[in-house]
Amino acid sequence: MKNLIVVAPTFYSDLNETRYRLGLEACKEAARCDIRLILVDASPIPDMAKHFVEAGMGKHGSMVTVLKQKSKGRKGSALREAIQAAVDEMTQNSDGDANCFVAFQELEKVQMISFWASIVKHMERTSSDICIPRRADKEFKASYPIEQYHQENFVNLYLDTLAVGIPSLDWTMGPIIFRMSMAKHWTEFIDGELWDAQLVPLVRAARQNSAKISSYEVQYEHPKEMKAEEEFSPEWCEKRLFQTNFLFEHVGKALKEGS
Repeated sequence: MKNLIVVAPTFYSDLNETRYRLGLEACKEAARCDIRLILVDASPIPDMAKHFVEAGMGKHGSMVTVLKQKSKGRKGSALREAIQAAVDEMTQNSDGDANCFVAFQELEKVQMISFWASIVKHMERTSSDICIPRRADKEFKASYPIEQYHQENFVNLYLDTLAVGIPSLDWTMGPIIFRMSMAKHWTEFIDGELWDAQLVPLVRAARQNSAKISSYEVQYEHPKEMKAEEEFSPEWCEKRLFQTNFLFEHVGKALKEGS
């Protein structure tokens, strides 16, 4: 797809990590689906970038570019760098940004790669500026750790109650796609560190610039390896509690301020 670039911040401390192995599968899927993928990576592992580029080899070369993270900071800093890199590339290769899209996803969500083409068509058909995919409940409940299923539904319901003027969204799924003209909302939100870097720009785009937000259901199935690793784990339950509180504080605050 010439009018779409998918970006992902990455960090791995060990090549045996489940997330790293799934990331390689996502690069292979990007090549299969003809999806351009830009990764901004902060891993300390030598030659890791080479493995991702090789995994993304398609008929006309690799669909994957790996950039070393330049700025200090967490996930939000890498996300802003990746989005800017996508905008720069599409600006050079297109006549305008009216029909160019930038998408974000966590790289380990392998199957998500295959849904982007249909989501772009949905956005073109509905004239959406920003779209958050929504997990079909059957696949969501079956493929995710059960604690995560309940926690993320709870957070979604809470944020929906605050989101006056914004349609009901799967706020916690992770992936987001927007028209290139919307990119400044993400690249200019320099205070975003984690999930706020993904979601607060959406809120501001909707409230301050009347961006049209939409939702699109996908039959997304989470990797079995992730469920096996995280379900019934006290450590992961504590991480999800941290995420819940973080989203209530930062994204909830943005929604309250703009209501």
